[in-house]
Amino acid sequence: MDDTVANPVRGRRAKQERSERTRAAIIEAVIAVLAEVGVAGLTHRLVAQRSGASLAATTYYFESKQDMIAEAANALLQANLAELSRLADSVRGGGAVGFRGFVAQLAAGGLGEHRTRTLAWCEIMLDGARRPDAHALTRTWYDRLFQVWAQVARAFEAPYPAIAARSGLDITVGALFHGLGLGLGPETLRATLAGKVTAADLFPLAAAGAAATPAQPLTARAAATRERILEAAIRLLAARGAGAVNYRSVALEAGLTAGAPAYYFSSSKALLGEAQVLLFSRSKARSRKVMSNAFEGLDLPTMVELTAVIFQSEATEFGPLNLAAYAIWLQSAREPELRPLVQEALADLYRAWSRILLTLGAANSGPEPLLIQYLFVGAQIRAMAAGITPNDLVKIRWRLKDDLTALVEGRHWIQAPAAS
Repeated sequence: MDDTVANPVRGRRAKQERSERTRAAIIEAVIAVLAEVGVAGLTHRLVAQRSGASLAATTYYFESKQDMIAEAANALLQANLAELSRLADSVRGGGAVGFRGFVAQLAAGGLGEHRTRTLAWCEIMLDGARRPDAHALTRTWYDRLFQVWAQVARAFEAPYPAIAARSGLDITVGALFHGLGLGLGPETLRATLAGKVTAADLFPLAAAGAAATPAQPLTARAAATRERILEAAIRLLAARGAGAVNYRSVALEAGLTAGAPAYYFSSSKALLGEAQVLLFSRSKARSRKVMSNAFEGLDLPTMVELTAVIFQSEATEFGPLNLAAYAIWLQSAREPELRPLVQEALADLYRAWSRILLTLGAANSGPEPLLIQYLFVGAQIRAMAAGITPNDLVKIRWRLKDDLTALVEGRHWIQAPAAS
């Protein structure tokens, strides 16, 4: 081939390679920006600055914010699948013990070397739950993940690999959301999943909620305005995430003057903290309402059924409120000032589960309250992100009840004795 033919071919190839590198750099920048500021803060300009590409290049490759998010989600999915396969190839066999170790190692990596990817993925999951048009794509991602998780479970010779795969993925997702919200290190999270750290270890001195309160008693009108601001912040959290909550946006959402939020809350962080307290108190009240009537005569089948009832309502009727709370957890990973309030809310949940397990006479010296919460949150996020249908709800409730029963009875695969 002479130069008149070869040079144009080489030129086209070089141009294509530069284009692919630019596109890949933009996708990596999208992931980094999602981790740093969340979906609400993602813009073409920020991505251009982070990637080193021109603003025109980002809009050339990705016309809209949702195009960028979809491509980042696909890149994260492929990386996740590759990591699953790599870890599965590194250690095979070992039954439930080996599979439990795999889950602990994977979750630890999610808070360690892959923390940026984890934060971005969690942001995308919550964004998918907010947008019905994204449910079909999220469902496809979960189906693909389940397939690979089942392969991993079979490689480790875990009992009932298809069942173990579903609960393994839910527990891992729930553990990552908790770990991010609490600011846990990778080794601490690994230890909770390996049964070496209990709820009591994690929350030895959980202090009472430290939400800021007004120095002077509020008039009825002022109290109503303050509550109006909080409700507006919660709506923004549910619809767009923590990055959307600032004085200006909250005032606009509440229909108040621009200075009103600043009068009642010293900062946007203080407003998020108060929102966390309010969201948790309402969630706690809803759960108590369901559980209270049966608590005195609580037995295992009743507890499992009531928990499934709570799950159903929290994933459907109260789904937006839970999205708001989970958005605060992710913001807590970026802003340590929010962690004490998140910690107190979660500590209260773990204490409640401890009391229930003691009432049932279940083993309660280990990580069971933690594991139940991981499972509950992971299944709830999956249901909301993939768009729950009545048929899905029946399946999820049935599987949740099986997992809860096994956990309380001490025979779940995640309770297998840790390998030495």
